[in-house]
Amino acid sequence: MAKRDKDPRLQELFKANKNVYSISKCNTIEECLYETFKSYIEHDKGTNGIYGVLGTKIHDKLEEIINGEATVDELPDTLNQELLDLDMLGIEFPKDFKGNDTIRNNWIADMKHFCQTFQPPKGKFQTEQLIIYPLSEDRYIQGYIDLIRENDDGTISIYDWKTSTDFKAADLLHHGRQLVLYALAKEADGYTVRDVAWIMLKYCEVKFMGKKRANSKAKTEIVKVLNRGKLVSELKHHIESDLTELGYDEIDIEIMLKKALDENSLDSLPEEIKSKYTIKPYVRQYEITDELKRETLEYVNKTADLFESLDKDDDSQWPPRQFTKISKTGKEVEDTFFCNNLCNFRKTCVHLKRFNDQWELRKKDADEDADLF
Repeated sequence: MAKRDKDPRLQELFKANKNVYSISKCNTIEECLYETFKSYIEHDKGTNGIYGVLGTKIHDKLEEIINGEATVDELPDTLNQELLDLDMLGIEFPKDFKGNDTIRNNWIADMKHFCQTFQPPKGKFQTEQLIIYPLSEDRYIQGYIDLIRENDDGTISIYDWKTSTDFKAADLLHHGRQLVLYALAKEADGYTVRDVAWIMLKYCEVKFMGKKRANSKAKTEIVKVLNRGKLVSELKHHIESDLTELGYDEIDIEIMLKKALDENSLDSLPEEIKSKYTIKPYVRQYEITDELKRETLEYVNKTADLFESLDKDDDSQWPPRQFTKISKTGKEVEDTFFCNNLCNFRKTCVHLKRFNDQWELRKKDADEDADLF
């Protein structure tokens, strides 16, 4: 990802003054015109966010591993070194709403488990493949597919690595547009896309047999998607039940559970326990329909129309995103977590600074009014 050179096909489009978009550019246009102006008109990169830097580093190493240019043994050191480098540069994880390091600690725990246990996927793959999809004679959208598997039946499967938190159902349309565009582009090239999916690196899928249900002779298979950093703690009660069922005494169970929890691994448990649990990477499938294809193309063209309609020399036409929202109780509340923590212009955005200063004054006035009587 970090080593991408400008592809000659893209260079030709730029030389011909074609309008070239990406899904990330479209999302930025929709979410914050000020950020759009800074990024795509002034070409200001701002200050890197920690998730973008770490995600890129992990993506690059995975690409090298799959292409035979690196080994899985290098992955843990890659993560650790990048965390050290970012710490020295002062690029930090956002704090949680209480000002604690919960977000940082959880992300690192999840990704350390991934890096320590990763095994390359099976099959024949292509990595970081450029797609260019024409929207009109003068408008195109481009992107890079993380992973394409060539299936035995002649079809292809498309995968996108994700180091982010799993998506809520309400956000699937937003995140899914990228996969839809990948599929559209490959279908336009003559491929049959069998399926598309995200590989959610912070999570794993665990299958095991639960307790027998009432009036049933057989146990029921349980499938859970768990944060990697909390793998054993989430399975603790199931493991404890299995050990008890196999006749282990309380002291041995306590010792074995402590070791498993400390290591966040089932490796130290008896084989008869380990064999009960199947742990795999979490691959989240996304079903693409004709309606989703239409919606995605409408979305891209709508945001592109907006971008092309605004005066590139008039920054007043490029306002920031909304900094407040209406809560479920009908109250206006602050909505600046992304702006203050993740936006590349969090340190220089004049609109954000003005809002933060004014919001602090509003809170102070509200507190003083509350103490009036």
